[in-house]
Order: sequence, then structure tokens, then C-alpha cells
Amino acid sequence: MRIILYLGKGGVGKTTISSATAVRAAREGKRVLILSTDIAHSLADALGRDLSDTPIEIEKNLFAAEINILAEIRKNWSEFHDYFSTILSQGGASEIVADELAIMPGMEEMISLRHIWLAEKSGKYDVIIVDAAPTGETMRLLALPESYQWYTGKIATWHMKTISFAYPLIQKLMPKKNIFRLMPEISEHMRELHAILQDPNITSFRIVLNPEQMVIKEALRAQTYLNLFGYTLDAAIINKVFPENTSDPYLQALIAQQKKYREMILSCFYPTPVFIAMHREKEVIGSEALFELANEIFKTSSPTKVFYTAQRPQEVQKENGKYMMKLYLPNVEIDRLQMNVKGDELLIEVNNFRKNIVLPNVLVGRKTEYAKYENGSLSVFFS
Repeated sequence: MRIILYLGKGGVGKTTISSATAVRAAREGKRVLILSTDIAHSLADALGRDLSDTPIEIEKNLFAAEINILAEIRKNWSEFHDYFSTILSQGGASEIVADELAIMPGMEEMISLRHIWLAEKSGKYDVIIVDAAPTGETMRLLALPESYQWYTGKIATWHMKTISFAYPLIQKLMPKKNIFRLMPEISEHMRELHAILQDPNITSFRIVLNPEQMVIKEALRAQTYLNLFGYTLDAAIINKVFPENTSDPYLQALIAQQKKYREMILSCFYPTPVFIAMHREKEVIGSEALFELANEIFKTSSPTKVFYTAQRPQEVQKENGKYMMKLYLPNVEIDRLQMNVKGDELLIEVNNFRKNIVLPNVLVGRKTEYAKYENGSLSVFFS
């Protein structure tokens, strides 16, 4: 079993790259399911087929589905939805507003995770590819398995204390069904999925980005939080790269700018492998065009291969009251090291090597004190 999640800023081409990966993997003989967890679905457009939340076969070995949050709530989460809708209605909200607000924060992420878990448990597929939502939503999705268990424990405890203490007063206001009895079961599913997502031999995360400054910044933030959550980034794909064989002055200026950002991406994501997808004259739509794109990106390698499983590039630890960021930088000669914190970024320069790291919130505003390099890793200590 392989699970591959593609993430990145909206508009960088996640859907196209994930669809190309799915088509190539299916044509290699693997049974593949591609799922879209993005509310603004474009998977159907890329594949050229109408899709629903039930997987349909696109071609031999290839199945696809788009998760419909509202349909899923009506189908499988009606008890949760009805529970909170009833409470909101009794609190004075109109029926329509209560129905809309009853979609709890985090429910969309929970439903997306449930679909991944169900697909993995079904045993029907060799590969599950997830066309994820833009980076911010995906980070919440990936943080959910761990945080959900904490929240459910707190909510369930609060609910039982409230019921035992105030039930005679609020029984007329409370819905008849106790939806909190479902929480232990869901929590167990989340715990199981969390273990799967953190297993680098099963699950890989891949960032799609364009050679543009704002896109790179968001991709670096995603890289930081993947490492913080214990998830493995096994590749980055630079999409929409202009070919260099042109005499047009305008395009030459864009190509020069892209080249600078491509070098920056190679340094910042080192030692994670980086792949290139060239800009195309036409939209990449349909299986044949997607297959051609996958061949260009991955060449002779299977797109389902685990491209990187070595030590995580970044780790944050606390030692003797000090925070430490450990950076895996093998084969880098640490004879001229310069570090500088600028805003929420740590800038590291070693000779001609430059690495930008977006700091997690716990380190933002702290000063670097010193650093040490041993066994291929640079440890940076913060005050």
C-alpha cells in the first residue's frame, strides 16, 4: 500500500500533477484511487470526467472521486449535524442559519481523513493519491489526527459533567441522541490513520510549487510543519517552468527570474529530490496528456517510488530549557557558516549554499545563540 498526498498553494498545479501520477501508476499495473479533498474541485476537469464521492473507474486500474462535504454529512454524520443544529435553533438562530453553522470547524478535515482511512482499510487499492486542498487547509487536515484525540477527551469529559450536574434543567433543550458516544470510535480511527500517515514506507507527502517568491515561501512553511508533525516529504515538483530556447526578450526575463528561484528551491529543499514539469502550450486534460506529463516528470522512475526516506530535514526539540532546530545537511562543508533571523525565517549560508527555513510559531521572535555541526546535522540553538 502507498499513500501519496500532493499539497501546495492554490493554482500551482496540484491537481494536474497528482492526476498525472495516478494515470502513470495505473498504467504500470497498480490499482489506483485518486481522491480530491479540495472544496474547489478541479479533478473532474483534469480527468475529463464527471465525478462524485463514490469512486468511478476512469480507465483500467484507475478510480477517482471528489469528496462532497455536505453530501457526506447528510449520509454519515447526520447525528452530529442534527445535534448542533438543534442546539443552535434553540439558541435563537433561524433554521437555515443553524443548519449552515452546524458544520463544525474541523468537520471538513475529519471527513477527508475518514475517506482516506476507508480507502486504505478497503484493501481495494495498491495506491491512494490525494489531491489536497491549498496548503493552509491541508496543514489543518494533517494536524487533526493528533489534536482530535485531545479535543474529544476534553469535550466528552465536559459533556458528561454538564449532563450529570444540569440535566434536570436542560433536558428539554437537549437533543435525544447522545452523539458523544461516537467519539471513542472516531478517535480510534484517527489514531490508526495517524500511524499510517507517519509511516514513510507507506505515506509520502509531495509539494507542488511554481518558481515564484510567494509560492516558495508558502511551500517552505508547509515543509516546516510537515517536519514538525512527523510527516515525510519525499519530493518537490517545480511546475510551469519555461523552456529556455526563446529569443523573446520578455520571456528571457521571466526565464532568468525562474532560474534564480529554481536554484533557491534546490537549496531550500535539499536533500529532498526535486522534479521539473515544463510549462505547456495547452492545458493538460485527459489521460493521454496526463500520462505524457508524468513521463516527463518521473522519466524512468515509478511515480509511486519512495524517493526520500532518510533523516527528516528539520526537527524541533527542547534541551535544558532551550529550543533547538536540528537541520539535516549532509555533504555540506561547514567552514563558513552565517545565520540570520529575518521575520519568521531563518537564513543559513554555507559558502555558496543558502537555505531558507520558515520557523514554526514557537521559534518566531527568538534569537539564535549558537550552532554546532556533527554527523551531517546542524543544530541551531535559540534563546
